[in-house]
Amino acid sequence: MDECKGSALFFNGHFDRDADLDFGRLSLINFGTEETKIIKASSGYRTKQYAECFHEWGGMLPPAYRCEGDFFWKVATKPIPMPGHRGVRGNFYQISPFEVKTDRGGRRSDFGIHLDADAPGSLGCIVTDASRFAELEKWMVELNRSGLAKVPLIVGYS
Repeated sequence: MDECKGSALFFNGHFDRDADLDFGRLSLINFGTEETKIIKASSGYRTKQYAECFHEWGGMLPPAYRCEGDFFWKVATKPIPMPGHRGVRGNFYQISPFEVKTDRGGRRSDFGIHLDADAPGSLGCIVTDASRFAELEKWMVELNRSGLAKVPLIVGYS
């Protein structure tokens, strides 16, 4: 299986636009067909969506350029089944690297993309509701069948 060939995921989010949980967009771009698919998603809890929150436990997924080292986030196209895991209750698409240190000394780990199964929000994972997660799973099955083991993920906030 190839890793990261021909497609990429982009997560664009916002810092504290309103008092509730702020949502961004998770986009899949296929460079071969120039097709783009987009779903609404979030990262972090309502109280952990402020600027610089990605240095703290429970904050949003940090952008790679705010972490030490030279890497891209990558998302596995084959899920880890976690049906009984509180907060996930289904498939978990692991984001690697497993652990990073942010440029302000925060240590963050264990990220993935999954269904938002309990209280709205996440501890830094990218989450979405059931109907949008079903759409994401279709994307991942398609990517996996095309021979991709992982797809790059680019993260940015405004």
